Amino acid sequence: MIRETVTLSTTSDFSGWRAWARKLLHDRVPADSIQWIINPLPFIYAPSATRFLPGAPSTVSLPRSLASLFPAVFVSEDPDRLHLLYLTLQTLRDDMPVPDQLTESLKKRAIESWKRALDLRCQMPDASNPEWQILRTSHTAALIDSQADILSNLRPTPWIVMAPDRTLLWDGQEYRFGPGFTDNELPPSEVIETAREFATAGRGNAYWDGIAPARLHPTPGNIESSSLASLRAQAIDCQMCELCKPATRTVSGEGNPKARIIFIGEQPGDQEDLHGRPFVGPAGQLFDSALREAGGNRAEMWITNAVKHFKFIPKGNRRIHQKPDAPEIKACTPWLATERRVLSPEVTVMLGVTAASAVLGRPVTVSRERSRPIPLEDGSIGLVTVHPSYLLRLPDEESKTREYTKFVNDLRMAISTLAG
Repeated sequence: MIRETVTLSTTSDFSGWRAWARKLLHDRVPADSIQWIINPLPFIYAPSATRFLPGAPSTVSLPRSLASLFPAVFVSEDPDRLHLLYLTLQTLRDDMPVPDQLTESLKKRAIESWKRALDLRCQMPDASNPEWQILRTSHTAALIDSQADILSNLRPTPWIVMAPDRTLLWDGQEYRFGPGFTDNELPPSEVIETAREFATAGRGNAYWDGIAPARLHPTPGNIESSSLASLRAQAIDCQMCELCKPATRTVSGEGNPKARIIFIGEQPGDQEDLHGRPFVGPAGQLFDSALREAGGNRAEMWITNAVKHFKFIPKGNRRIHQKPDAPEIKACTPWLATERRVLSPEVTVMLGVTAASAVLGRPVTVSRERSRPIPLEDGSIGLVTVHPSYLLRLPDEESKTREYTKFVNDLRMAISTLAG
């Protein structure tokens, strides 16, 4: 009997599956009672229908021999792969030895995934042959990431791995990340053709020339991008501060890529970390309500955070939000700066002191600078207001009502600034 149905939005959402598995193991939901479904979103910034997932502590210590198999099994083509992975964790949680048959099943599926990557090497001609080699997989960046060592051995012959989340290109000299083929404006055939042109026309094709070189784990000096999808792809692997270790994932911005207004918050919260989307928890719901009341439409805006990973301390079954410190904000500055440069908004709304400090590059007191236009270096207008989580922390209804009205007025001012 099915007790729980879990829907993942992409075949590469290994972090999301892991978060769900952790919760279900903690709740002692048996493997045979879970239905796993992968229902891809129509495009990368589409709102997710997945319900909120509360955090749960880890109850399993995974042996290294099995941990190395999990990402590859996750992206295998076997329809039972998620069930088998969860069954393995359930067995370990109950302090039982993993049966040899189950271990062999995992190895078989992992080898199948690795073979798809190795098949690319088998198709390679001599390095002297400039012909590009292309692997198009319906799976994922998780395969790319877990097999980076294998892929790096394919040098010096150029190659492309095209996956839903991102395209990884080795042009014979350096890696380049591009948009995945499901959210790319160009059909896969045209992406392949432009890549070939890039290789044969002196690296001059505009499509790939606009995508800066990127490493699997980027550093501040190589974060450049001409597209939001490429930027999002690079940020998946961000390890520029310690927040990446306990957090579930990088949470990039979302919304209308042509937005004239962007809203910048502090950092992802518990729900945002689990779902990979900004402003979807209680503060995000309050923000949506205030934005509608101000006459705005979230689908027309761009929503992001100054810091892209969730900072917290565990307390029982909960993860308690912690304010990011100056080095963590500074580490994320290149992501935010590039994001704003690509979007080129007319109005930037800074929600709270962290966002304001990150954008303005100086200490900020919200009460002093709130509700007034601030000229920014790029020629656009900045507006400072409170973070919606501030409203949730107010002790009485009278204060909440008063401050909520002021918050709505600030959002209305931001929207009216466009008309002005």
